Amino acid sequence: MCRLGLRVVLLLWGTVMFVSGMRREYVLRIEEVSWNYAPSGMNMIQNRTLQDDEEASVFLKKGLQRIGPTYKKAVYKQYTDGTYRTEVQKPDWLGYMGPVLMAEEGDTVVVQLRNAASRPYSIHPHGLNYSKGNEGALYPDNTGPELKRDDSVAPGRTVIYEWSLPESHSPTSQDSNCMTRFYHSHVSPPRDINSGLIGPLIVCKKGTLDLHGDRSGDYMYALLFMVTDENFSWYLDENIRTYITNPARGLKEDEDFIESNKMHGINGFLYGNLPGLSMCQGNKIHWHLMALGNEVDMHSVHFHGQILTTLNHHTDTISLFPASGTTAEMVADTPGHWLLTCTVNDHLMAGMQALFEIKKCFPNVHKPRPHGELRQFFIAAEEEVWDYAPTVPTDSEADMFVTRGRNRIGSRYKKVRYVEYTDNTFMTKMLRSPEEQHLGILGPVLRAEEKDTIRVVFKNKASRAYTIQPHGVQYSIEQDGTLYHNELEESYTAKKLRELKREPRVVTPPPAALVKPGTLHTYEWLVPVGAGPCVDPVKDTNSGLVGPLLVCRPGSLKKGVQKNYNKEYHLMATVFDENLSWYLDDNIKTYATVPTSVNKEEEGFVESNKMHALNGFVYRNLPGLTMCKGDKVTWHLSGLGSEADINTLYFQGNRFLYRQNRRDTISVFPHISHTVTMEPDSMGQFEVVCPTVNHYRGGMRANYTVEKCSMFQRQGEVMLHSKTYYIAAMETDWDYSPNRTWEAEMFTGQESPARVFLDQQGGFIGSRYKKVVYRQYTNDKFTKQVERTADMEHLGIMGPMIHANVGDKVKVVFKNMATRPYSIHANGVKTETPDVHQTQPGQTHTYTWYVNKNTGPTTEQEECSVSAYYSTVDVAKDLYSGLIGPLVICRRSWTSLGLKKEVEEFALLFLVFDENESWYLDENIRTHIRNPRTNLKDDETFIESNKMHAINGYVYGNVNGLNMEVGDKVYWYLMGMGNEVDIHTVHWHGHSVEYKSCCFCLRSVQTVKMRPQYAGTWLLHCHVTDHIKAGMEALYTVTEKGKEANGAGDRFRWIQMIKVKRRMVFR
Repeated sequence: MCRLGLRVVLLLWGTVMFVSGMRREYVLRIEEVSWNYAPSGMNMIQNRTLQDDEEASVFLKKGLQRIGPTYKKAVYKQYTDGTYRTEVQKPDWLGYMGPVLMAEEGDTVVVQLRNAASRPYSIHPHGLNYSKGNEGALYPDNTGPELKRDDSVAPGRTVIYEWSLPESHSPTSQDSNCMTRFYHSHVSPPRDINSGLIGPLIVCKKGTLDLHGDRSGDYMYALLFMVTDENFSWYLDENIRTYITNPARGLKEDEDFIESNKMHGINGFLYGNLPGLSMCQGNKIHWHLMALGNEVDMHSVHFHGQILTTLNHHTDTISLFPASGTTAEMVADTPGHWLLTCTVNDHLMAGMQALFEIKKCFPNVHKPRPHGELRQFFIAAEEEVWDYAPTVPTDSEADMFVTRGRNRIGSRYKKVRYVEYTDNTFMTKMLRSPEEQHLGILGPVLRAEEKDTIRVVFKNKASRAYTIQPHGVQYSIEQDGTLYHNELEESYTAKKLRELKREPRVVTPPPAALVKPGTLHTYEWLVPVGAGPCVDPVKDTNSGLVGPLLVCRPGSLKKGVQKNYNKEYHLMATVFDENLSWYLDDNIKTYATVPTSVNKEEEGFVESNKMHALNGFVYRNLPGLTMCKGDKVTWHLSGLGSEADINTLYFQGNRFLYRQNRRDTISVFPHISHTVTMEPDSMGQFEVVCPTVNHYRGGMRANYTVEKCSMFQRQGEVMLHSKTYYIAAMETDWDYSPNRTWEAEMFTGQESPARVFLDQQGGFIGSRYKKVVYRQYTNDKFTKQVERTADMEHLGIMGPMIHANVGDKVKVVFKNMATRPYSIHANGVKTETPDVHQTQPGQTHTYTWYVNKNTGPTTEQEECSVSAYYSTVDVAKDLYSGLIGPLVICRRSWTSLGLKKEVEEFALLFLVFDENESWYLDENIRTHIRNPRTNLKDDETFIESNKMHAINGYVYGNVNGLNMEVGDKVYWYLMGMGNEVDIHTVHWHGHSVEYKSCCFCLRSVQTVKMRPQYAGTWLLHCHVTDHIKAGMEALYTVTEKGKEANGAGDRFRWIQMIKVKRRMVFR
């Protein structure tokens, strides 16, 4: 029965194609519609009307100066043929997304697109191959009119696109059968996408698809998690005119109005209004999950009560970046209406939630109960005073957060914690061992193996209702620890009796979702094979309720702890936002010296209550991270929080293994956990920190110590080869946009968003700034600079590309030719001491880096990995002032073949250079602004104008030297640094890349490989909305073998206008 239902659904939104299945034809039309984000008028998650829901009404309640839930949008619709008479009805769950387009390896996809909207649009695919005349993307690429027809389809026009799915774009053997991609309009991507033109594209292995989709599943759903920003829509003015009778002057600049137009939706639905997610118990479901949008569009997608498989790992929570997609498989387990949500705090509160139903279609289906151990725990929720900084730090930056004052709370807060007891009398607490002292504010570690049953007797000894909500296990709907409108299955007898009495059904929350003060509840969870507290998940976790749950393979636990490891540590990185705690008012009354002076909306007060903590401690107060050299250590890393809580943990001094990849940095999303293993071989006291600028300054730092515990000393590695680089820090005048011709052509006929960043009019600095950069010299005299050849011209602001092989000793003779102290230090190398020497102006110092086997890539990684080198005197200010460069470390056996002869290498730094944080800001103001106005540095527009969204220090297509030939083996070394805004998803038009490691994010690096096959000049950019608008875009050129990139018709005509003479050497 369920299979038949699937057949009907898929035929409705399936393709019109030839019987062979090799050519898939779609007939699409762009139409303008009225879209309601909450058509029921209800918050379906809490069973409240939008009018009565304080949080939902911010976005969905129509008012005198509010648009409400309905907006005009543009959408893709599918038709049966080119007459456009009969629409192919799509399933309701697709929302405003276009139809699902599908292809498998070897297929050709033909899309006939008619634009019935009132302005130009297009269609551009991610994950398929196309020629320049079928790209569907408008940007200056030096193509003629014939190849521009596809870029922008005018109203009333029809264009036919032809795309293909070659092996180079298809899923690899390590991927799932089908991969999640998407298509969208690309005339002006930020505005087109927020106007509604987006749809799912599923690319599959050969032989995977039949008439019903992926033959290996019963149902498939495509879900888009996106904060649709209606302020960016082409139809904003029309929506204001339609839904607001008398709009106030300056309405579009009003912050509250702007916030009201940010729709935190799933497929364009908020607060449980997404319909149609229904399946039968035992069905195999393919979830195609996507994210698109801006910096806030980092999502942790949590499926309550279920276990999914993605990338060969089992989980119940999946992380998504903007402009990314992933495929997950799930076998529908326990019947009920289950919550599906993004667990990022702000998104949860703003309505990014849906319900999916698992029906018991086959009454005789019986799922055998796992036969493992019963592991029982006794846990209470208890209120106590927590001190984030028992030892007051000397950092001046810490004063804002830890110093108590007349209108400041300080470092001590009333909180609630999970506390373990010995039995169900809850009389005797379990004392923490020395090995557990590092847990800090975390609750006890719950450990279990696959097939085990976890029973938690929970007593609420606090003053308000709390629960326990687990991750990574399965449970019945009655045991869901989250409070939402959960319609439990009604028995036949109860239903008939209620109908006889003509009584309405009253839905009450199950006891598991609302454990009142002074009461107990027993939770029971099952640990499946393979494999946080939520009355109010935002306020509960910020109040302190969180603890680790460790799921292990069978036989991995010995006496309740992990076998084969000497040490086990748990680190949770989060910004505890005490403004959202249940106890904020209590804390103000208790700790502010003049409570009546506190303004809870005042920006400084709000910021002072955001505790950037590791396990509840700030500024190196976390105790207990001590280990021996050579220990086998497991680190269990997790995160909580909101949009700002995309934390990156950097381990100084020692690298770790994560999924067989050797690294020293890993990104942690809210409600996502990772396990990494380490065998420390460097001794001393090192830092583990979140290097995101605001988090580091806010105190997200701890120390870990590696000691020599054995008389036996392992034989050290022999460094086979020594290399010496001569590098200076030198101050220079840097231009982020030396040529504005590409930008001018890009924004022809419209106001350029670049003006706020690049123009000096209005009292701004413009595109030129004094900076400090690393540059290479020929010898220790530092008189002759090494001239960059064409293959290194792309580096831009970065220092030289330093190469090292495993077994090398790298000496950097560093001369500080600048006017203030700087240094040079690299991630991922060994040094004599954890301390980095500060080199004073005019002085020279030699830094020595050792590249041993524990610093190079593993056999599971790419042959070469990239790290960053930078100055550490003040990491943030030195970085934003310009001091950074790439260090490429390769496996010894591979590089003997000759890296430079085998591979084209391009290192790209994606960084929002915040010139407000530069050492040279005041000097730049004096140099470039006549008569600067008072308090200029506090002006928000001025601050924004100094944030340069750059690739290698260039904006709006100014990166030069990204040239290659068809068939070249190309390594792209991607580097990310900076602050919370530095979330980057890199998109190459025209080509796919191959990668083995995970995501590219804050303060992270990644190597990807490409074999360019299609000649042309292609766009390369960060796909985050604000970053596109602000110019984080470059171009790369692929030429036919033997044809120079500066041949006729291939070089941009505006390159000739650049006045700066460059030495160009093409191979």
